[in-house]
Amino acid sequence: MWTAIVSDLHANQAAAEAVFADIRKKMIRDVVCLGDMIGYGPNPREVLDLCRDCRFVLMGNHEEAVMFYGEDFNEKARQALEWTKEQLNSTKYDRTANYELWNFLGSLLEKQEDDDLLYVHGSPRVPTKEYMVPADSRNKEKMAEIFSLIRRLCFVGHSHIPGIYTETGKFVTPERVSGSYTHTRGKALINVGSVGQPRDGDPRASYVSTDGKTIRFHRIEYDVEDTVQRIYATPGLPNYLADRLRVGR
Repeated sequence: MWTAIVSDLHANQAAAEAVFADIRKKMIRDVVCLGDMIGYGPNPREVLDLCRDCRFVLMGNHEEAVMFYGEDFNEKARQALEWTKEQLNSTKYDRTANYELWNFLGSLLEKQEDDDLLYVHGSPRVPTKEYMVPADSRNKEKMAEIFSLIRRLCFVGHSHIPGIYTETGKFVTPERVSGSYTHTRGKALINVGSVGQPRDGDPRASYVSTDGKTIRFHRIEYDVEDTVQRIYATPGLPNYLADRLRVGR
């Protein structure tokens, strides 16, 4: 059975809808989300609703921050966080609907294991907050500790940069493997990239699918300008959050 793994949708409704449509087109019925459904983007409620049908959803640092406190957020992220809280408490919606969204956020787990597959938002060491970035592949101490917590495969998001971290200290981009990687031995950590705010120079939405052995990286076109204009039209969101979508940074 194939599973689609999405992460970091960041309230980008246009990107999320395009990705879920592509998943349906591929006839993949099992979908999991690694967190950060909200933050940065203009449609948190709509994206939360889209994710509620996933088999499971994990807590990202933005869900954690909106539930508690985003102490390590920069000013732009904090502005978006406060605006998001307002939307989830909006009196434009029935109080019961607001409660349901908050209850959904409160139900999120920090990690999930399926046999020898591990799913987290950030890293196995610090599930909601620790970044895995390409330069980490050269950090032997960090990678040794990370891989000691992985049985075979681990899927993460958070950095918004898709790729494969091998136990031998390499970072492999999806382009290097033509978008498909078959894992045959040892351990690997897979970053699935970001649906709603890619940061690898490619503005297309990113997600992966897997049968537990083969990992396929997918890039999906969506109406970037639609999300850009929605952010521009939202006083509580900095324009910077829209501008970066155009260049995938």
